[in-house]
Amino acid sequence: MSGEAVLTVNTGSSSIKLAAYQVEAGKLGEQLLKAHLSGLPNSPRFSAGIAGQNIDDVPDSVAAAGPSKSDMVAALAQWARKQLGKTSLLGVGHRVVHGGQDFTGPVRTSDHVIAQLRKLSPLAPSHQPDNLAGIEGISSLWPDIPQSLSFDTAFHRTQPRLAQLYAIPRELSESGVLRFGFHGLSYAHIADELETALSPPERRRVIVAHLGSGASLCAMQDGRSVATSMGLTALDGVPMATRSGSVDPGLLLHLLQDKGMRTEDVANMLYKRSGLLGLSGLSADVRELLASDAPEAREALEVYAYRVRREIASLAGALKGLETLVFTGGVGENSWQVREMICAELGWLGVQLDDTANRQGKRSVHDTGAKVRTLVIPADEESVIARETLSVLR
Repeated sequence: MSGEAVLTVNTGSSSIKLAAYQVEAGKLGEQLLKAHLSGLPNSPRFSAGIAGQNIDDVPDSVAAAGPSKSDMVAALAQWARKQLGKTSLLGVGHRVVHGGQDFTGPVRTSDHVIAQLRKLSPLAPSHQPDNLAGIEGISSLWPDIPQSLSFDTAFHRTQPRLAQLYAIPRELSESGVLRFGFHGLSYAHIADELETALSPPERRRVIVAHLGSGASLCAMQDGRSVATSMGLTALDGVPMATRSGSVDPGLLLHLLQDKGMRTEDVANMLYKRSGLLGLSGLSADVRELLASDAPEAREALEVYAYRVRREIASLAGALKGLETLVFTGGVGENSWQVREMICAELGWLGVQLDDTANRQGKRSVHDTGAKVRTLVIPADEESVIARETLSVLR
């Protein structure tokens, strides 16, 4: 390979995703490679695609890397750089989950920026420290290469003030205790896709359901976020794989004051032992729950679908109507059963699936007579990060 490229890094709690994109005449070109190291730290699994070839064996250099996320990111990035051959690497872009009030778009890294982001770690404890570890890994490997940061919260900063406020004392809101929302990079990609695929009336009022290990929904008006299910943290909203989603604040007080639970135990329960895993007592994986005959598995999926339906109805209220519904994320893209469970009770809103198209995983899965267009669009946060990296480098 030759020419110029940018590298993207998405460092999570149990996985690291890398991708490289060609840069031609200052514009983003085709994806040159992608790599995914999952099952960390105990059961690493590796998959990569380079020039149409698939690789499944963990590279020796990555397997031999130290246990820290920064070491693993450095080793994986070095492997990716080797695959790019003579290609000149212009910069590296990172996904950062929480940007708070200050970061409304991509920025270049600096000591000051990193210090601000560390202060936000308590609001995204399952993500932010790992995101920052990825930045450290690249800095240790290539100290002089430009690095850009893309924020999951930035897309939602267009929301009206009423959508951001909690009904708490005003001084807390003024200090930054607000509804921020997440999965913004995924929603930005969907907004870009819809801009070219649909007419302006068809994308005037859109709800996007990003359903994966983490799950949220976003109401978009003309491509801009106006409301979303997550709030100050990525714990809010609908149930997820292991996260609870919204619960009664009084429940937390009850657990702390009456049940004598420690704060860290409550946090562990809400982030790691709730959601589909907590509801079923069996698994956090939708595929395993769908394959199970246990009534607890079915009930967990029914609660999940019910809560997503309620959120769709709520966001339709924020939009004052609905033209298009989009499913994305690992579950949203790949589970026709979950899409069917969610949409089966939304006929009153104009949502009606074509059973055959839905089961075949077509892009358009709505019935020809449906009032609401329903689409399935694969998530692609990496291309958004790459474009934002180029904008920062300019």
